[in-house]
Amino acid sequence: MKKTLKRLLALTLTLLMLLPAVALGAEAANIIDLPIVYVAGKYAEIWNRDETQLLYPLDPPIAQTIKDEGTSIWLAFQAANNGLSSWKACADKIYNAVAPRYEPLVMDDNGNPRNGSHTKALEMPRNYAKERGSGYWLHDYMFTYDSRLDPYENARLLNIYINNILTVTGKPQVQLIGRCLGTTVVATYLTEYGCSKVKTCIFYAAAFNGVYVMDGFFSSDFDINYSRVQYYLKNGKSDEGGNFEAIQSAADGLNKLGLFEWFLSSANDGLRNMQQYLFPRLTLAIFGTWPGHWAMVSKDAFQKAKETTLADSAKYAGLIKKVERYQDNVMAKFPQTLETCRQKGMRIAIVCKYNLPLPPLSPNSSMMADGTVELKTMSLGATAKNVGEMFTQSEINEIKESPTMGSFVATMRNKGKTIILDPGTNTMIARRTYLSNDNMVDASTCQYPDYTWFIKNCPHAAYPSEINDLFLQIFRSPTQYTIRTNEKYPQFVAFDSSTGLISEVSVTNPSEPEKPTSSSSFFKSIADWIIEFCRKIMVFFGMQ
Repeated sequence: MKKTLKRLLALTLTLLMLLPAVALGAEAANIIDLPIVYVAGKYAEIWNRDETQLLYPLDPPIAQTIKDEGTSIWLAFQAANNGLSSWKACADKIYNAVAPRYEPLVMDDNGNPRNGSHTKALEMPRNYAKERGSGYWLHDYMFTYDSRLDPYENARLLNIYINNILTVTGKPQVQLIGRCLGTTVVATYLTEYGCSKVKTCIFYAAAFNGVYVMDGFFSSDFDINYSRVQYYLKNGKSDEGGNFEAIQSAADGLNKLGLFEWFLSSANDGLRNMQQYLFPRLTLAIFGTWPGHWAMVSKDAFQKAKETTLADSAKYAGLIKKVERYQDNVMAKFPQTLETCRQKGMRIAIVCKYNLPLPPLSPNSSMMADGTVELKTMSLGATAKNVGEMFTQSEINEIKESPTMGSFVATMRNKGKTIILDPGTNTMIARRTYLSNDNMVDASTCQYPDYTWFIKNCPHAAYPSEINDLFLQIFRSPTQYTIRTNEKYPQFVAFDSSTGLISEVSVTNPSEPEKPTSSSSFFKSIADWIIEFCRKIMVFFGMQ
């Protein structure tokens, strides 16, 4: 009897000791561990046919060319402005300084590479992949692509890349991240090849739904507004973490002399006078023949952009066919394509940024953005005030009292409005649930409000290290990750550039900061700002 009791006691103790291990094993078994494919937004190197000459990035960078030619361009502008020369001569001066630098990168009339120019494809690390059968990291598999190409061609190459990874790792699916321009490739991949090989897809600072700054270049639609320039100078941040303090000091100096508004007015007049001579030929000489960049033209501006930049429809028939294919089959239908993927089991996360002004070049430059892409487009429908503004109290009251608007996720109609139902409890979720603490963004109007995150004050190209943790949690979660899954990552967080950390958005007043001061020469500051401003634009459009 005693032996039996001892055996039972020993068995019980053994089971108790094993329970934690069993629990840990069960928890580990629930973690999704699949290869992660990262489709970046940055531009890969482009080489000539025999790979003896690097064509892109430009060396020296185009900013240096502009700096070298700046004085002669300014003199040509002044001569035209004073009637001493023609605006065509000024436009020719600008074109001849810039266009030859990009000639090797120009595509043919059908939107295909010329003279064998290409991007070196990174060889997939087969041995490394075999050794790493688990514990995949965010940048194990970086898909390298030629950003000039038709998104359909890059999607075809991405499909081959994913198939190779699945073969080598023996895994049934991958996790997918698309960032900026890379989201146009991801969107085309899901449209063309479906989502059977993708467990989770994250869209980070997405450009697949259009970029209004791009609209302006392709449509030759520029408008340099005095108040928007002032706000940009006060609040704009470069992706490298710089600021515009010296520039604002210069602007203040010109303001006191009554020259700043005159300067901007002259610039606007000059752009209008040169439009027929400079655009669209300069656009075509740089990125106007690239189907990959046409994929970032919004649906609202596409027709005008096509008529402006590709006015010779017979000559560019092949290119037009490609860019129309993306507009009609990918961009216009992607909300439903994404929902179809969700219904088939693909999990979704959309990570956006906000509260940084766009370059003040177009009528849309006051829209809420991350300094490059508009919040409304990258979030699939968020409602926001203009950058730096808050909802009024009456607007806040309306949001708090109304049911959530517009979503494919568990919705129903109620007195003419679409409301969101919590998938767990089947109860209505109020719109106030998705209102940012700073009263600047209403996420309830997003296509997927429960799957959409917002980072405040984070420049478009910045990648805070803490975001890696969020991405890994999204990928490894056994179920669809939502804004309520982890209190560390609520729907709205703010980025602190001084520490590199993120924290929950607080209730703040987004009033404009005090005007900074600087002892720098304001004339030198203006020159420095023009160079930096041009450099930022060119980096974004793959021009540097």
